[in-house]
Amino acid sequence: MKKKKVIIVLLMVIIASIYAGKLKVSPMEDLNITAGVGYDINKDLNGDVEYRVPITIYDFKTKGKGGEGSSIQNSTKTRKVNDISSTTIKTEANTIAEIRQQRQLNTSKPFTIGTPKITIIGEEQAFYGIKNIVNILFFNANINDKVIFTVGKGKAEDILRVKVDGYPSSADYMEGMVKYATNYNFLNSDYNLLNIYVTLDSEGKNLVLPYLEIKDENIAIKGMALFKGDKLAYVLPMEEGKIMNMLREKKGKGILSLQEGPDKYINYDVTVKKKVKCNKTGGKYEFIIDLDFKGDIIENTLYKTIKKENEKEFERLMSKKIEIMCYDFLGKMKNDYKIDCLNLGMYAAAKYGRESGVDWNKEVSNSDIKVNIVVNIDRIGIGQY
Repeated sequence: MKKKKVIIVLLMVIIASIYAGKLKVSPMEDLNITAGVGYDINKDLNGDVEYRVPITIYDFKTKGKGGEGSSIQNSTKTRKVNDISSTTIKTEANTIAEIRQQRQLNTSKPFTIGTPKITIIGEEQAFYGIKNIVNILFFNANINDKVIFTVGKGKAEDILRVKVDGYPSSADYMEGMVKYATNYNFLNSDYNLLNIYVTLDSEGKNLVLPYLEIKDENIAIKGMALFKGDKLAYVLPMEEGKIMNMLREKKGKGILSLQEGPDKYINYDVTVKKKVKCNKTGGKYEFIIDLDFKGDIIENTLYKTIKKENEKEFERLMSKKIEIMCYDFLGKMKNDYKIDCLNLGMYAAAKYGRESGVDWNKEVSNSDIKVNIVVNIDRIGIGQY
C-alpha cells in the first residue's frame, strides 16, 4: 500500500514538472503585465494613417537588498511586493500587427495577453473605424473577450497617462468606474469585446460605448458614443445618453427626479424593465416600447408626508415626465441622428425576416414608435422629518 502511495506521488511530481515546463510559467516580475490599452491614429495630409497604441504596464516594487521600494532583480528569490505603480509606453507603426513587432523590439520582457482592465479607443480612431482592431484581437484565442471597451475624448494615450490617487494605474480606476456606473445611469455591463463583435455582426443593431473625458485633472464618463457600423457617428451627452439607455437596454438601474422648485423635489431610485412589440402595416413599421419602473423614494421635500393619494399623484406625474423625456429623445433620434439607437431593427428583423437588405436605420427613423410608461413605488423609506 505504501509503495502504491509513493508511486502515485512520484507520478504527480513528474506530471507537474512536465506541464510546468510546457506552460512556461514565469514570475510576474519577468513579464510586462498589461493594465490598459489605447488605440490612436494620426492622419497626414495625404490621408495616410499611422497607428499609435499606448499600453500601460505595471511596475512592481519590493523591499529587498536594494532598499525600500527597490525593483525586483532576481526572479529566483521570493520577495514581498511593497508597491505597484505603472508606466505607459507608446508604439507607432503603419498597421496594428506591426506595432506588436516594434513594441517587443524595445523591451526585454514578454507582454501578457488577456490581462488589460480596459481598452480606450481614441476619438479620431473611433471616427476612422474599429473593425481592424476587433478583427486582430479575435484572431488571438488567448485574448480576454470580456475586457471593457470605451471611447475617449482626444487621445487615448492622454487618458491612460492620468495619475489617479490610490490606484496603480488609471486603467484600474476606469475599470471600476464603468463597471459600477450600471447602478445609477441605466448603463449595462456588456461594454466588452465580445459584445462589440456580436453587435457589429448582427442585423438591426448599433453599437454604443461609454465616452470618457479628462475633467478637472480626473477621468469621468461624460456621455455615450453612438456608432453607425464600425464608425463613431455621434457623442450623446450623459443626460441624453441616460434616456437612450433607459429605452435601449432590457433592464437598467438609475435615479429619476421630479422637481417643482429648488427645495421641492423627489428622487426615485428605480429599476426599469423593457419589452418591445413590432408590427408592420402597409409597409410601415410600428414599435411599441413598454417600460415598467419600480423603485424607492430615497429623498422627498415635495410632500410633507407621503400618503396613498400622494403616491398615486407621484406615479402619475413621474410617468408623464418620463413620457415627455422619451418622446423628446425619439424625435431627436429620428430627425437628427437618423440612427436606430435603440436596436429596434433587431426586433423587426427577427419577426419579419433577416438578410432582406433593409436599411434598419432608415426604416426605424421613418417608423411609428409608441412608449407606454408604468411607474410604481416599492418603498418610501423608514420615515422623514
